[in-house]
Amino acid sequence: MTRVRIGVLGLGAVTQSVHLPLLARRWDLFEIAAVADLSAERTDAVADRYGVAGRFTSRAALVAAHAEGSCPLDAVLVATTGTHGADVVALTDAGLAVLAEKPLALAEAEVDAIDTAVAAGAKVQLGYMKEYDPATAGAARALEGRRVRAVGVEILHPTSTAQLQFARLLPPAGDVDPDELATAVGPTATALDQALGAETPPRWRGLYEGVIIGSIVHDISLLRHLGHPISDVESATSWGASDEGPGSVEVLGALASGARLHLGWHFLPEYPDYRETVTFHHDGGSVSLVFSVPYLLNAPTVLTVVERGADGAEVRSEHRTSQQEAFENELAAFHALVTTGERPFSGAVEGRADLAVAQQILARLGQRHGFTPGGEAASR
Repeated sequence: MTRVRIGVLGLGAVTQSVHLPLLARRWDLFEIAAVADLSAERTDAVADRYGVAGRFTSRAALVAAHAEGSCPLDAVLVATTGTHGADVVALTDAGLAVLAEKPLALAEAEVDAIDTAVAAGAKVQLGYMKEYDPATAGAARALEGRRVRAVGVEILHPTSTAQLQFARLLPPAGDVDPDELATAVGPTATALDQALGAETPPRWRGLYEGVIIGSIVHDISLLRHLGHPISDVESATSWGASDEGPGSVEVLGALASGARLHLGWHFLPEYPDYRETVTFHHDGGSVSLVFSVPYLLNAPTVLTVVERGADGAEVRSEHRTSQQEAFENELAAFHALVTTGERPFSGAVEGRADLAVAQQILARLGQRHGFTPGGEAASR
């Protein structure tokens, strides 16, 4: 089987706890040929740990080394902070396939440029690991042929520190040049202006980027993947924000299948552990998925199916698949995209659809809380 020479751009929490261990595990599919981060200290520490020769402190340096042949690559995994639109375009322009962690983009204008690249033959996969979870596949089978009446989503979100204590991450980088950091975050600020307008208050810009695109978008994509995309966000509200965190968000809406949606996202800093529950109620029972901390490898999602037995009694079955890891399945799908062109579950088209829903949520928050977003969200 062809091994893909992959570079990793962005060496933060998800890269250290998930992507690099799995890329090393899947030595049969990938060769980690390069790593890159704004912090030279972090880059060297990670490269030393995994025995990686190619080490860079910018996307431009990574691309230049590939172009001149000193560090040839087939693909790059993008896990930088903020939007990934500019990274995806620059990397595909260099002839590289890209697996982009969410968010693919913060503004539709960024997706336009990615679409142009894809139309010219670029290979882009959007990293929604829940689409590759074996429990998600089981839910799809359990829902086949059922008429879903209502969907409930509840996300209980403690601090990121609490979720990542087990990972023993490298200490925060202290060697990043301020000017280089400002250059790196510039595209994110520009994309937020495009998406929401420059006048949208900072609280709501932060909620859009950090909560809606940073977390809720996984549920937007999951519902779409399971055949129940959100067709209309009817109302949204937020409460409980403080210096400690963003509080809660509630979303009510309609799904394209005719079902109703109730979604609640709650930042609960002292909550024991991350928990995400997605439940589909249909005429004959319920199908529920409970996701745990996303950074834990091989921590199986619990699928519960409730239905009526032959004797009329309730039958409840619980399913766990511990020998499959959603992130690992996602990497295998990316390998197939790079080597055979097999289309992944999500790319630019799906990313655009999810972005439109995210902006619709922000627009409904504006209606509820007395602000008017500009940019793309103004028309939602």
